[in-house]
Amino acid sequence: MSQPRSRTPLVLGIIGGVACLGLVLVLVIGGVAGFLILREGSDPGAGAATEEGPTEGTGGSTGSGEVVAPPGAAADQPYVELSTSDDGPVVDVYLDFLCPHCQTFEATQGPDLQEMAEAGEITLRMHPRPMLDATSSPAGYSGRAANAALCAAAEDPANWYPASAALFAQQPGSAGLPDEELIGIVGEATSVDISDCQAEGTYLPWLEQVVEPEAQQAVPGTPAVLIDGEQFSGDLTSSGSVRKAVEAA
Repeated sequence: MSQPRSRTPLVLGIIGGVACLGLVLVLVIGGVAGFLILREGSDPGAGAATEEGPTEGTGGSTGSGEVVAPPGAAADQPYVELSTSDDGPVVDVYLDFLCPHCQTFEATQGPDLQEMAEAGEITLRMHPRPMLDATSSPAGYSGRAANAALCAAAEDPANWYPASAALFAQQPGSAGLPDEELIGIVGEATSVDISDCQAEGTYLPWLEQVVEPEAQQAVPGTPAVLIDGEQFSGDLTSSGSVRKAVEAA
């Protein structure tokens, strides 16, 4: 009579097969997970905001993250110098393109400042602040408007005056204006195409990282005028008031 065959090899074979199948499944799952992680990490659209700033929802520029100062200015210089005088006073002007009082300041003092600058009577330094960026919806209008004016001034400093005047003349409410309109306003005022400069947000990092921190230490708000480092305390809404103070300096 033949002896019954042991079932042990069969059981061991089954167990071994199941173990191999489990190992294969683990490897497959691990490979798929690794692929998904790598794809997510390399997807430029993955995640929300980065160091370079949040994405604008209305065609706004975000800036490259690299600090680029306007032509003629050092990277750590918190102003753009529109004119230089050998013996006249230094006039620093702090403004924000969303500030209603700055709109009044532009109307009452802007022409005098331009005239004195072009005559070489003063060293005129403009500090365009993104101070009210957080108050516009979407956020960021002050900086984008300042960038638009700087893009024009980068071609020729004289372009600052018509660009600034036009931006204040068409100052929006808290909703701000999209880049397309800013490009049109500045382009019409200066005949300069700032499309690429505005789309790239060329000067936004400089405005946010250099201009605004210095302004927060120097003045309480906008508009503000310093004459040879001393804050003008007269009536900024009165035509000719800054000119008189400059002449008396």
